[in-house]
Order: sequence, then C-alpha cells, then structure tokens
Amino acid sequence: MLPGFVYAEYNNLEDFKSKITENTIAIMVEPCQGEGGVHPATKEFLVGLRKLCDEKGLLLLLDEIQTGWCRTGKVMDYMNYDIKPDAVSMAKGIGGGMPIGAMACTAKLAKTFGAGAHGSTYAGNPVTCAAAYAQVKELLDRNLAENARVVGDYFAGILAKLPKVKAVRNAGLLVGVEFDDSLASVEIKRACIARKLLVTSIGTSIIRMVPPLIATKEDCDKAAAILKEAVESL
Repeated sequence: MLPGFVYAEYNNLEDFKSKITENTIAIMVEPCQGEGGVHPATKEFLVGLRKLCDEKGLLLLLDEIQTGWCRTGKVMDYMNYDIKPDAVSMAKGIGGGMPIGAMACTAKLAKTFGAGAHGSTYAGNPVTCAAAYAQVKELLDRNLAENARVVGDYFAGILAKLPKVKAVRNAGLLVGVEFDDSLASVEIKRACIARKLLVTSIGTSIIRMVPPLIATKEDCDKAAAILKEAVESL
C-alpha cells in the first residue's frame, strides 16, 4: 500500500470523518470501485465528501481511470453526482487503446504545479496525445456516454434474471454480477471464456464485465445467454 494514506470504509461518510487529523490534506476515492467488484458510491457519500473537504480545507481527489470518459453514462462519473473534485486522474478510456494517463484539476490547484513538477519521460508524447484527441472526439461526437447509460441499465436488468445471481451492480457499462456461494466466479469465468465471452473474476463470487461503449442491447442479449449457459454448465 502507498505510504501516507489512512484507509476508511467505502460509502461510510462517518468513518471518513473519523480518520481526519490535523495532518490530513486530501481525500482520494473512486466514484465507483471497479477492482472491488463494481460498487458505485452513493450520492449521499460523494456529496458528503465534497462538503466535508470544503469544511476542513481538504482536497477531494477522484480516481477515474476505470470510470472516466463515458463509461458510466456521463463523460466523467463524478458528473453523475453533481459535484466537482479538485483533481481527477484518468487513463485507459482516454487513449482508445494507446498508453496515456492524464490529470485535470481546478485552476487554483494548477497554480501549485511548476514546469516539470508533473511529468515523466514520455509525458506529452505526440502520438498518444493525437490518439487521445481522436478518441475523445469520437466519444463525444457519438454521445457514447448516453449509450453506456441506456445499454448498461438494460444489461444489468437481464443479468439479474440469471440463475444463482445474488446481486447485479452497474454504473453504465461497468457491470458486476455477484453469484451465490454455490458457485466460484473463477469457474464461471473459465466457462465463459471457453464460449468466447471475455469476463473477469473478482474475489470468490463476482464476475465483472466492461463491454465496449458501442455495445448494443443485442450484444448484451448474446453475452447474457453465454453467461447463463456457463452457469448452468456448472
């Protein structure tokens, strides 16, 4: 774990409040925990963190590497909560497959960065920046955030009807399916991959899916049918 951080329970505003000391300078969270099994923040939690940071003079930093750039039904996931962070980190979706990371921040916070303070050997690579520019234009011109919202909610709805499903959680086209204890998610993953559906296993019981932002409802029907067949085979 990265030194200098104290950890609090996700979606528990009171726990975050209890961890603040005179040495605390910022709070950093994902608006939806992807690696944790697709756990979206509640609106009360994120709005509460924004107010807490304002009251205490802290920075609110959001990690949107998985959720950013139209994945969750808005251009950035924080926009679903009607808040504005002091800084947001992004990668993956911004590059369209090219390796790039970026950070956006408020004008006030930007003044704390001098030349070379936030850089690396490949920072500003012209090829990846051109790819990112083209990718962002495609995402916005085609309104793929709205497609992610509509198709993601549809996908979650049909997944909830599968056998052995305990819960389905989604933020647009970031989808987690939690199965009951009678099934191991790693076995479901293997059965899906054998049937040409790429999914990933989180923990012991969760299947996570991150479909392309151009996915259609018909694509979701096919994926759900394969997942159903995989579950029934076990």
